[in-house]
Amino acid sequence: MTTKEEQEQAVLAIIHRSDEPIGSGSIRDKVADRGIQISEATVGRLLKEFDSNGYTEKRGYQGRILTEKGYLRLCELKHRRERECLTLELANSLCLETRKNMIDLLVARRAIEGEISALAAQNITAEELKDIEKILEHQILHYERGEYAVEQDLDFHRILAKAARNQVLEKAISLIRQEGRHSTSLEFIRRQVRSGLIEDHKKIVLALREGNSVKARQAMNEHIENLIKDIECYWLQKDSDSN
Repeated sequence: MTTKEEQEQAVLAIIHRSDEPIGSGSIRDKVADRGIQISEATVGRLLKEFDSNGYTEKRGYQGRILTEKGYLRLCELKHRRERECLTLELANSLCLETRKNMIDLLVARRAIEGEISALAAQNITAEELKDIEKILEHQILHYERGEYAVEQDLDFHRILAKAARNQVLEKAISLIRQEGRHSTSLEFIRRQVRSGLIEDHKKIVLALREGNSVKARQAMNEHIENLIKDIECYWLQKDSDSN
């Protein structure tokens, strides 16, 4: 069951990502695509609250756009959720067992997401490519601000899996990624070892633009290998500091 703040964040994020005013029905559908079920009536109530708080502006019958105040509210909700995730995951879970689990998951991801990337290079639509490029832009913006970009990373890989046009692979990677489990921990680790997730994603996007399956598979495999190296490096540093 989603909380009120999770619903707020989901709706604000959809409005933020839209290039034009968006209505409640479209918002509900796009939120559902992210695995969050909200009725259109609930979306309507949230939008009225947003209007009242100055988070959104209504543009006639076209729908709503996000205001600067609304963007700040979205950032606030994201940061609060990220801090909560860090508290829950990192304070108690970064142990030897988690290290092995994370690496095991990444080894499985490497096998599946390499193929997903190769297929996506062949099958991605212009709209999906545009969505991924926009996500990458948002990731860069978050990193420049020193902010976490966990949600953008999840969206990047989710759209990539969809673009492969293979439901078996899409469902398999969704199961392996376990709806974002360890995602915050991974980003925390990459920051600690000063790794470059953005550069990895840039290479993947470049291969998608070129429609080059070989380069797309190679870029994704390198991305996963870098994640594994970052985890190993983090624990080496951690073990060294404790001795």
